Amino acid sequence: MSANALSAQGATLTIGTTGAAKNITAITKANPAVVTSTAHGLTDGTVVTIAAVVGMTEINGKTAVTRSTGANTFELVGVDSTSFTTYTSGGTATPTAAKVGNWKTWSGLDGQASDIDVTDLDSIAKEYRAGLIDYGSFSGTCQFSLTDAGQQALRSSQLAAGPSSAFVITHKSGSVLARFNGYCKQFSQSGGVDQVVDSNFSVKISGQVTYA
Repeated sequence: MSANALSAQGATLTIGTTGAAKNITAITKANPAVVTSTAHGLTDGTVVTIAAVVGMTEINGKTAVTRSTGANTFELVGVDSTSFTTYTSGGTATPTAAKVGNWKTWSGLDGQASDIDVTDLDSIAKEYRAGLIDYGSFSGTCQFSLTDAGQQALRSSQLAAGPSSAFVITHKSGSVLARFNGYCKQFSQSGGVDQVVDSNFSVKISGQVTYA
């Protein structure tokens, strides 16, 4: 019977989690941009969106993965502010669950447990026990966008080279299809005559996948 089959149409993919806004007091003109925010408490891999900055207005709306450089400073990985206007005042960095826009397909969550060989001299055949599960990877395609917050976060995660972020796949009904942590390993582009620019991305899963 197919009555319980789930339609993929309408599903969403987000990267990051929501949290309280952090007040900004300075931003460098550098690659990557370094933000000053007193006692920010952000862990590496947190996805934030910048808003309400005065002076360096080009940075408003940017979404990126953070990498802490101290108790009061963090990098916005992938955000090159070298040519931006000089920061004047204000602004917030808000932890966000950024939706990946123009998402078309996905596959993966395909890991498996390792095999531990427990064969000994009394064995009459090879004997095994299940080891830890490696949940593998998660891959997808989307239509490329420079301004989409979720795609900005994926590209930033790739450049950060390691820190994990939270990923959630949600059915259109609101039910969670999968929840996991991971980091983007690949974000490529392809195109051709009479085609839009597409991107393929791959996320390495770190830890357990849950389905609720």
